Amino acid sequence: MRFFKRVSLCCLVVLVSLMDDSRASIKDSGPTIVRFCVPQNDFYPFFITRDGNLTGINLEITRQIFNSNSLQEVTVQFEKRPWKRCNADLEKGNVDMMIGGFDENRLDVVYPNELGFSLRESAVSTADVCFSSIQGKQMEAVKKGFSERAPFVVGIEPGFTKKHDDSIDPEWLVLFNPIEKYRMLELGRVDAIVQVCRMDGKFPIETKAEAAGFFSFETIYPPYLSNPAYVLFSEDFAKQHENLAKRIVALSLSIDKAQVYDRYKPKN
Repeated sequence: MRFFKRVSLCCLVVLVSLMDDSRASIKDSGPTIVRFCVPQNDFYPFFITRDGNLTGINLEITRQIFNSNSLQEVTVQFEKRPWKRCNADLEKGNVDMMIGGFDENRLDVVYPNELGFSLRESAVSTADVCFSSIQGKQMEAVKKGFSERAPFVVGIEPGFTKKHDDSIDPEWLVLFNPIEKYRMLELGRVDAIVQVCRMDGKFPIETKAEAAGFFSFETIYPPYLSNPAYVLFSEDFAKQHENLAKRIVALSLSIDKAQVYDRYKPKN
């Protein structure tokens, strides 16, 4: 009789242990968290903070990706950091994902081509950058610069590339405050400024100057630069969640971006 009691007690202990393991398994099988790094300051039109709420083209595209039915087991967690720290933390694996441009010298992050996608065809979006000027002597100086390779002065913020067609040779004036850049153009101190003006080659968007209330500027097409952006992953995340990373890239290329861009089109 004592033997059967001992067996029963052992079975009870095993049963409770299994139940505990089952509860732990259920608890551990929660949603996969993807830590997406976003800049804590405005990066118009990609990340914008308005009334304490984060919005912008890249943010809305990311939300569309993670709202997909095929990612129901995944939760995106937006983490604000200075933009340089976003890049550094992605390389260290302190965040999992971000959207950024291609840098062939960057070895510590995973681009879509390393997951089996064509880099040329896997850009989440392509931002077109245009010169903006004002009708009169400033616009004439810009047009002369285009046609005769004559000098003209362009206000540019840090972060915008100065790569351009060899047929023009502007003098670049780096201005750290965008409002200063607009004022310099208004006052005739520069002949043009550079702004993101269009997405994916066919969707004009409201420029940052227009959003700030400067409506006398005229955007000059075609863009002087087209800059593609990609979904980037940390090496740790891509290694641990390779299939998930591939699904995220595939979704980023299939969502309806036109409806996002439509919300940022020029109001005039």
